[in-house]
Amino acid sequence: MGVTIHDVAKRAGVSPATVSRVLNDRPGIRAETRERVLKAARELGYIPDFSARSLATKRTHTLGFLVHARHSLSSHSFYGQVLAAAEKEARQHGYHLLFSTVHDEAPLMLEEQRVEGLILAGCDIPRALILHLKHSGVPFVLVDNHLPGVNSIVIDNEGGAYEAVSHLIRLGHREIGFLCEWMEDLSFAERFAGYKRALQDHGLPYRPELVAEGEPRTPGSGYIAAQRLLQKARPSAVFVANDLTAVEAMRAFREAGLDIPKDIAVVGFDDGDLAPVAYPPLTTVRVFRDALGIQAVRRLLYIIEHPSTPPLQIRVFTKLIIRESCGTPLHAQLPPMPADAGA
Repeated sequence: MGVTIHDVAKRAGVSPATVSRVLNDRPGIRAETRERVLKAARELGYIPDFSARSLATKRTHTLGFLVHARHSLSSHSFYGQVLAAAEKEARQHGYHLLFSTVHDEAPLMLEEQRVEGLILAGCDIPRALILHLKHSGVPFVLVDNHLPGVNSIVIDNEGGAYEAVSHLIRLGHREIGFLCEWMEDLSFAERFAGYKRALQDHGLPYRPELVAEGEPRTPGSGYIAAQRLLQKARPSAVFVANDLTAVEAMRAFREAGLDIPKDIAVVGFDDGDLAPVAYPPLTTVRVFRDALGIQAVRRLLYIIEHPSTPPLQIRVFTKLIIRESCGTPLHAQLPPMPADAGA
């Protein structure tokens, strides 16, 4: 591994952010500090990474928006809507937004794109790329993902899941399943944590047989997960980690002869275009995509102008949207909830 910006910072006795500002000829650095950093870089034989240099050497008023190639960026897709909001916000600040995709085997294809910073959207952006950018001193912000010491705009996944499951409990359900595409996804894992916390706070046991996964990145994964669940248990309700998986699961439930919501209530997560047109319309947790995009641009522009500012994690809250798929209370007289539930 070659000499990094952190090696130069250690030799010069300054922060990596200061090294980045010196090497990119940014103002606000004392002459003595600048010379010390340049001397350390020469002594160590530091050669700036080309991709990092191209990202940071010019004020081009252009930002990059990066997602994994497996995601759709249509106007109706999740990250497509985040992108649209980010682009609108960037324009209001006099910036353009460039879009690109990343593959597992080719993490960064922006060498010739002159951007001042990057927005990286999604949990499946390669960790190696994130760490590379962090060590290179390139301004960037994660969206719908987070790592320690990195600026990020995140969804309140656990809180949204907690609210959804608590709603099902208030309707009288006591055997509530959890379905997701796969547990390795960070967002789904956080929603699973909210599911379990809601059960615990409302005095219900966690039962592993009520939990099922589908197949990662496989069409019909929700259908597979629902079939696997029904082979083990028959809950009266399920909380599903995203809307597409929920709609696929609903098809499996109907094929098994179950009426929704009479026999099994269903709640999803996302509230995209699919939820209100599902049959029956899907109760779900709304994610405010516009807020994710807007906050990502604002945070990125701030750290471009203030490179020494400590990293922040900004949490965007969610809202439960109640439709027909979760039905009405099961019992006229529901048992009282614990006084501290949801606190």
